[in-house]
Amino acid sequence: MHRLVVLPTTRAGWVLLAAFVLLVVAGIWPVIGWVNRATLIFGLPMLAVWSYVVIFACFAVMLIANRVVEREETRDE
Repeated sequence: MHRLVVLPTTRAGWVLLAAFVLLVVAGIWPVIGWVNRATLIFGLPMLAVWSYVVIFACFAVMLIANRVVEREETRDE
């Protein structure tokens, strides 16, 4: 039977899931309201910089999660 949602089975998996959920929450309201200010960082509005940070941090967490999953799969074989 194909499962729609696969939950982590290790502590590292749960930590990575929590980090990803926190990053997603950092990209939505009310956090966006806190960073939406008329401040320029590197010539970009603070909200744009925050968006880039959230996107690249999500990418990094997913990359690390893929490495952890691959390592666990090779260990199980």
